[in-house]
Amino acid sequence: MIRRQVEFPLDEHGFFRRECPHCCREFKIRPKEDELGKLAQLALDNYLVDQGLAESHDETKERETLEVFCPYCRESAPSTHWWTQEQLAYIHVITSNIAAKLINETLIRPLNRSMGSGSCVRFTGKEMKLQPQWISPDTTDMTEFSLPCCQREIKIEDDWNDTVHCFFCGFPHTKS
Repeated sequence: MIRRQVEFPLDEHGFFRRECPHCCREFKIRPKEDELGKLAQLALDNYLVDQGLAESHDETKERETLEVFCPYCRESAPSTHWWTQEQLAYIHVITSNIAAKLINETLIRPLNRSMGSGSCVRFTGKEMKLQPQWISPDTTDMTEFSLPCCQREIKIEDDWNDTVHCFFCGFPHTKS
């Protein structure tokens, strides 16, 4: 398995932006220590598996089955399905760079080196270029909402006046 530290921006209060895969509304969660790092690694693992660049592991499948809930529509999905479009694009660039680096180091560079006298094979491929890895800093927006059911906090849209569901267990809370 390929391990790579990936950092995602948090807002000033330590909240991480998420997007519901059903209603497409954005909200934020305050991740616990190392929760975000594990989630980022899982996203990279899944993408590399999907691209055929890595094999799936039981640990990946186990974490994928954790269902979480949209604070707005209460629809559930695996914890790996809540990325914003910008976060997905960022993950794509990172994993594309991992693949390019692997190809350059294991295929292009070794075949372009001198193979000694009598060698009859010469590879003329060019190294793959790496793409710039950048994601926008997060803004400090939205309204904080405490979830007493799971002892966690989220942020929701400022103008949301309906029931707020716990992202972690789905319990409905009345916004007062």
